[in-house]
Formats: sequence, C-alpha cells, structure tokens
Amino acid sequence: MLQMVQLFKCEEDALQAVEWLGELLDALLKTHVRLGDDSQETRAMLDKHRKFVDVAQSTYDYGRQLLQATVVLCQSLRCTTRSSGDTLPRLNRVWKQFSVSADERQQRLELALNFHSTAERVFQQKCVEAECLDDVDSSGKTLLDRLMMPIIFPDGSEQYFGSPSEMAAAAEGVRERLLLIEERRLQLQEARLHNNEEEKEEVMLKGQEARLDVIGEELSEKEEQDEEEEGEVEQQESV
Repeated sequence: MLQMVQLFKCEEDALQAVEWLGELLDALLKTHVRLGDDSQETRAMLDKHRKFVDVAQSTYDYGRQLLQATVVLCQSLRCTTRSSGDTLPRLNRVWKQFSVSADERQQRLELALNFHSTAERVFQQKCVEAECLDDVDSSGKTLLDRLMMPIIFPDGSEQYFGSPSEMAAAAEGVRERLLLIEERRLQLQEARLHNNEEEKEEVMLKGQEARLDVIGEELSEKEEQDEEEEGEVEQQESV
C-alpha cells in the first residue's frame, strides 16, 4: 500500500515538473527580451540568465529522477504506470525546446555584451581609428540581424522572443548606439579634413617663406653687385 502511494506521488510530482519546466520556457520566450542599455546591465542580465538556466536544469533532472523512481516502483508492484509512458516524452520535448531557446538567448546577450563593450571603448577614446568604428558597426549589425531571426525548435516549429513591439524596442536601443557611432565617425572625418587643411596651409606658408628667402638672397646679391659696380666707377673717375 505504501509503495502504491509512493508511485502515485512520483507520478504527480513528475507531471508537476513538466508543468514547471513549461512555465520556465514560457517565461523565457515571453519576458526575457531586453538586452541591456550598456555593458554593465547586459553582463548582469547574462549572469541572471545562467542562474535561470540552472533552475530549469534542476527541474528537468528532478522530473527524470521521479520518472525513474516510477519505473522502479512499477516493476516492484508488477503494475503499469498511469503517466510515465507519455510524461517522459513530454518532459524531454519541453526540455529540448527550453535548451534551444536558452542557448539562443545566451548568444544574443553575448553579442550585445560585445557590442556595448566595444562601443563604450570607442566613446572613451579621444583618438579613434576608423577600424575600431568599423568593428562596432559590424557587431551592431550582426546583433540586429540575430534579433530578427526566430528560434527553430527540433520539431521544425518556430518561435520569437517576446512580442513584435518588444523586439522592436530591443533593436531600437542598438540602432541608437549605432547612430552615435556614425556621429563619431563624422567627427573623425571632419577632424582629419581640418588637420589636412592645416597641413596644406603650413606647407603653403613654408613654401612662401622659402620663396621670400630666395628673393631676399637675390636682392642681397643684386645690391652687392651694384655696390661693386659703383666702386669700380668711382675708381675710374678718380684716375
């Protein structure tokens, strides 16, 4: 009798584990959409995501242990289980969907962290190489492309994170930073043009100074030559 009670309890708890895991999957897909506005926030969200995945892993492991206990009890009682036959496939199916979604979420957060980190380094530098701006621009566009992609489950079905408006809001934050990067690029180009103009002016001034020096030297030579000629004339007159 006690074993029968244990069997029923294991079956009920296993079904509860499937429901819990399904709720975690639902929360992941519907509420875990934001990517953070800066590297610090994104890093914190990445840490929370890993802890969230650990909870789901524990729930899945708990469900499997209960189903294994159910099989052992059924063998001992020489009876058939009421639910473990379809509960295990359900548990595995939900877990696979959760794993695919969690992996995609982590990859998006990692892309966002890389984008924010590189962008912040650019904003902190006074002198920025064009290649650094290109790197930020490339990582931002890669992230935007990733946000537009659906999650593809093992059975071929597709699912997006959150609602279209939530996804648009997440993408808008990335685009705003990309606009700041473009402004930084324009500032860099203007500074380079200004420097080039100053260099040209400096070259022109040096050229003018050089020409003036040449003219001055020619005048000095002319004056010396005139003085010599005058001296010769005076000597001839005195004779």
